[in-house]
Amino acid sequence: MQVNSVETLFKKTLANSKLSAKQQAVLQVSLTLFAEQGFDRTSTSEIAKAAGVSEGTVFKQFKTKEGILQAIVNPVLAHVVPMVATEFLDELKTNDLNDLETFLQYAIQDRMMFAVENRLQIKVFAQEMSRNPNIVATLSAKLEAMVAGELGTALQRFKDRGELVDWPNMRIVRYLVGTVASYVLPQIFFAPTADFDAAQASRDALDFLMHGLAPAK
Repeated sequence: MQVNSVETLFKKTLANSKLSAKQQAVLQVSLTLFAEQGFDRTSTSEIAKAAGVSEGTVFKQFKTKEGILQAIVNPVLAHVVPMVATEFLDELKTNDLNDLETFLQYAIQDRMMFAVENRLQIKVFAQEMSRNPNIVATLSAKLEAMVAGELGTALQRFKDRGELVDWPNMRIVRYLVGTVASYVLPQIFFAPTADFDAAQASRDALDFLMHGLAPAK
């Protein structure tokens, strides 16, 4: 089971951009510092020192610290999120997930592990979402596109077999996302527990979901 690093995918995105090496370094270390220390507690002087550039270089390109954050958020939404989604869908296709229970078990544990491993970076974007409703709208549109594509096809297959309740696919996905979020959000926004067991948490979530998503008899 592969868990992808947001920082690694972000670095890959920057490498494929038209930004200079110095500009890429500023954004890369800014994401790391924002994740580790928080946006408000990170200064531009710290960013410049970590990136190996002058503070004037930072301001020349990005103007303000908020400008740096926006320069991180935009490529993450445009490139990193789609890469994460594509790799996740590829994992679902390449594994033997023929029945609903196996499918959900794999998907839930995979996303829980992803969220916990990338919790600091996710926290940066979650906090920005509270200030920028456009991010929520963009993510919702990307989720709807996933559901309208391969993910929706998989869900329909389980409906046709009588394994899954015949609800609209977006309603099912919201149910799934909400359940997974109830386990991982405390790990993201509060002190993560050292003994958090993604495998056990996914089994607990699966037990709940298999009852909630079962067709009526």
